[in-house]
Amino acid sequence: MKENIGPSYSIQQVAEMTGLSKQLIRKWEDRYGIVTPKRLDNGYRVYTNEEVSLLTRVLQLTKEGYSVKQAAEMMMESNEAPILKEAKSDVHQAYIDETIQKLIRAGTDADDTQMLHTLQQAHHTLGVKRTVDHVIVPFLYEVGELWCAGIWGEFQEALSSLVIRDYLAYLRRQLFLPSNATLILGSCLPNERHEIPMQLLLLQSMFLGYRTTMLGPSPAPAAIQAAVEQLKPKHVLLSALTELPFQDHYAMIDELDAFAAKHERSTFYLGGPGALNLKKQHPLKHIQIVSRIEDVFKTSSP
Repeated sequence: MKENIGPSYSIQQVAEMTGLSKQLIRKWEDRYGIVTPKRLDNGYRVYTNEEVSLLTRVLQLTKEGYSVKQAAEMMMESNEAPILKEAKSDVHQAYIDETIQKLIRAGTDADDTQMLHTLQQAHHTLGVKRTVDHVIVPFLYEVGELWCAGIWGEFQEALSSLVIRDYLAYLRRQLFLPSNATLILGSCLPNERHEIPMQLLLLQSMFLGYRTTMLGPSPAPAAIQAAVEQLKPKHVLLSALTELPFQDHYAMIDELDAFAAKHERSTFYLGGPGALNLKKQHPLKHIQIVSRIEDVFKTSSP
């Protein structure tokens, strides 16, 4: 079993996220022991979400008038930066609630620039996982409610979804995992264009220590097959939020099921509301239909 080191960042990525120079990050590490990043075999530093948040918090304290030494001592005394406390903290939850409200206001005004800025602030303050779990996912629920209630029109819903989709893709590219980490290939089915659920699934996979690759919306079956043959992923995650992929009388899904039979080194899974009825109407032999991401990982490890 490979060690699950989880997602991490290179020093260049940390510098871009925090606004600190690479030289200053190394200085804070060596002089004050603020962070202790692991090193890869090639000697490069890699930083965890918590270490990025810790550096961000120290930077905030210096802007409030504390010296770096004082800020470092405050963090060491508390054993963790206040920003890393769970969402049960009233201050923490107040920040999350206000961030979601900012996103809603920006979405109402169709201000994609403000939405992006708000997401970046949350990312720098909370780290990737907390931003996804406590900001982005709840905001997506709010978007759905606003659209269903008729408060938002299709343009506001579409614009907000596009910003979130692009930012989730950006977050995936920012997470650093070693090249020998187990690979997961994610893809919508042909005729399925809702990418956000798959982006979230792949981020969740990366939090568990997997590398991920994702195909675009509505890929051709041949594109999925070629990706599997070239990349040889351990898992292939397919999604169908709607029933559009199955309107060709299952020819496409049968083709993929037969393909999965020939590639036993890769385990194929299919999920999403559009796929759940398929289990009864058109059973598959080699693609497993699942309703939860936990069903994929319960017998597997990176």
